[in-house]
Amino acid sequence: MKSEDLWDLMRETAEVQRLIGELRCSDMAGTTTPEQERAVRLRRAALAQRHLAHAVATGVDVQKAEADAEQTAMLLWKHDQLHDSSGGSIPAADPSWSLANVHEYVVQEASAATGRGER
Repeated sequence: MKSEDLWDLMRETAEVQRLIGELRCSDMAGTTTPEQERAVRLRRAALAQRHLAHAVATGVDVQKAEADAEQTAMLLWKHDQLHDSSGGSIPAADPSWSLANVHEYVVQEASAATGRGER
């Protein structure tokens, strides 16, 4: 991984941590919306996928990164099923999605969000 990619990964990690902090404040105030929660879950799941790729490339903490990527992907997928909030072409409730391919669901949703100008 190039140093620019590493810096980008660190910046995105800091941004996701900031968003999580905002979500906690919103939760305490009782103002959290499903859309706000989904935005954080999506960013967190996409970031976990990037961390996993880095872990595999370096051979460091691969099991931990795999578990985190799976958990965050599953949380996004379940949230989207519950709130019917998929942004990609195949909805979360579609039977083609399962725990075996939930990582692909994150890729689909991140692509859809990027196409809409979200980050």
